[in-house]
Amino acid sequence: MARSAIAFPALLLAFFVLLELGLAEQARQPAPGYDSSIEPCLKNMTEECGIEVFQNIFHKGPEITDSCCGVLLKFGHPCHSELIEIVLSTGKFATREAEILRQSTAAWKRCRSIVEGH
Repeated sequence: MARSAIAFPALLLAFFVLLELGLAEQARQPAPGYDSSIEPCLKNMTEECGIEVFQNIFHKGPEITDSCCGVLLKFGHPCHSELIEIVLSTGKFATREAEILRQSTAAWKRCRSIVEGH
């Protein structure tokens, strides 16, 4: 039961990312190279904040809200970096990889500043 509680948010977030990448029709099974080690990370990310962070970093969306900054920091920097790398590994954002990595770093630093108060 505990495993399925972790797996559902992971699959939900993975489905959203695949949908954004135009691969939802092929989402019957995990994508090639899917690493189940990301699942423990995903239990700390809400769907709402996952979407907000994704939009900010990959689609130049609005700033991440203060409340989602708190969720992002709880998610953790290693998990954040790993998820960014997983999305980049699809190749869909290959022409903007450097820009996305800069935006990812900027989003992390901004959220850390907000949450930690510096």
